[in-house]
Amino acid sequence: MVRRAFGLLVVLALLGVPACAPQVRVETAGADGDGVLTVLVGDGPHRQILEYAVRLAGGRPNIRIENAGEDANRRVASGTADAAYFQHIPAFEGQTAQDGITGLAILARVHVVPYALYSRAHPSLDRIPHFGSVLVPSGRAPLARGLYLLQHARLLTLNKEFGGTSFDDLTVTEANVVDAQRHLTVTQADPEQFPEVIGAVDAVIMNPATAQANGFDPATPLLREPGTRNPYTNVLVGRAANANDPRLVLLARQLERPEVADYIDTEFGGSVIAADPPRGEPTVPPSPTTDSGEPTRPDGRTPPPRP
Repeated sequence: MVRRAFGLLVVLALLGVPACAPQVRVETAGADGDGVLTVLVGDGPHRQILEYAVRLAGGRPNIRIENAGEDANRRVASGTADAAYFQHIPAFEGQTAQDGITGLAILARVHVVPYALYSRAHPSLDRIPHFGSVLVPSGRAPLARGLYLLQHARLLTLNKEFGGTSFDDLTVTEANVVDAQRHLTVTQADPEQFPEVIGAVDAVIMNPATAQANGFDPATPLLREPGTRNPYTNVLVGRAANANDPRLVLLARQLERPEVADYIDTEFGGSVIAADPPRGEPTVPPSPTTDSGEPTRPDGRTPPPRP
């Protein structure tokens, strides 16, 4: 069951394919390390994106890929690995602060696993009714991402813009709502409860994995988070003192190439999107009203790949 609901107020939970080109040369842990970068990667799309970026440059730089564990940031800081690509910015900043790890810097901003807004009851944003209900996963981060997405959809207005990475930016609540355009009731529930409650709400905000588990296509939400200035961007990090290492500079540039952005957006079908893509993203236009007072439909779909 949905835990709690309230007009515009929100329940605050506790904080809580591969290309056809030849495969990238991946050194084994015992290989000669001269000139080879050791990069720690996470589960999911990280390895696939990393290998594609290096293939695109003809196998440069030469990398050794290892799985990132809980000690990945500490390994990079200590020099037993050169870079890590497995976390989004808040996780990186939170873990390094908690563990007292210093001397690391973000080298490249690569991809986002976007939250998006879906509905079984309504085919478009303009059909979400006044005094409608929106379901959001439990937790402070999902709540904040949900509120920002509703602002992006012009369904409410916050006193903050999307993109900040401070604690206050990442934990916006009902106290940050300054205009309740649709007077929505926003509720939170554990994603495991979603199958029981999705049918009772007008819309639901969730990540791609939860969307797929509940029968939605991540490629066709009503609206998804933008990649531009997204604080939940997954990043390549390395030691700040080594930021000018030509191999790391090359790797960072490769990961941020427009061709890699296109690959991400095409390959993953909306479940992963490129961060800060070097092309315009669609924005939700101002919503003129119809005679009924309901705004016309904003188009929040991803643009086609660049030619």
